Amino acid sequence: MKAQVKKAVVLSAGLGTRLGNLTRECPKVMVPISGKPMLEHHVEWLLRFGVEEFFFNLHYLPDEITDHFGDGGKWGVKVRYFYEENLRGTAGSLHGFREYLDEPFLVQYGDVFSRLQLDRLESFHRGHSATASLVIHPSSHPHDSDIVEVSAEDRITHIHHKPGDDRFGNLGNAGAYLLEPESLDFLAGPEVAEDFCKELFPRMLAGGASLFGYNTGDLLLDVGTPERLRWIEQFLKDHS
Repeated sequence: MKAQVKKAVVLSAGLGTRLGNLTRECPKVMVPISGKPMLEHHVEWLLRFGVEEFFFNLHYLPDEITDHFGDGGKWGVKVRYFYEENLRGTAGSLHGFREYLDEPFLVQYGDVFSRLQLDRLESFHRGHSATASLVIHPSSHPHDSDIVEVSAEDRITHIHHKPGDDRFGNLGNAGAYLLEPESLDFLAGPEVAEDFCKELFPRMLAGGASLFGYNTGDLLLDVGTPERLRWIEQFLKDHS
């Protein structure tokens, strides 16, 4: 069950506007689920697989996150932070931690509740000698998803930034990636805000990088609405 991946970037700067009053006084990733912040669920889940170092980008109400996690010692991990005065986008956030991302690392969207089996993703990634492995799964709402086209060998051929189009299939971006450090070489400058599926991954494809799609039935659910939060609460009760 342990993986060799020891570092994880958890995107934590989102505003959470769809959650209404729930995010009036706390960041989206700190909204409680079954009595603990969503971000704490990420830390505890990934810790099971041997992740030791976490990187949180901050923007909205950053003290709510730093006061809760500190240096990570309570969980036996190391936590590093980078405050974005101006939001840098999902991919642009990596600039804040670039000097530390010197080995394969996971990127996890902080508002996606995950039960990703990291060891299986890592095995897939290494088996394909991938520069980047994108976790994908069938989407019931392709028009509101980043749609990923893959070959019969799981190689990514095209990425269609949302709003997607079901003419290109229904495999949606699940909000988790395993990246090699050379992925960082494809980033635009640190002053540029950019998105993984809109800018970075298409640039990597054009540059000849090896991108593969890991199609899994593992639970990864965007919990950006009150209805989805309630679903996750019930899921955890049913699987406790």
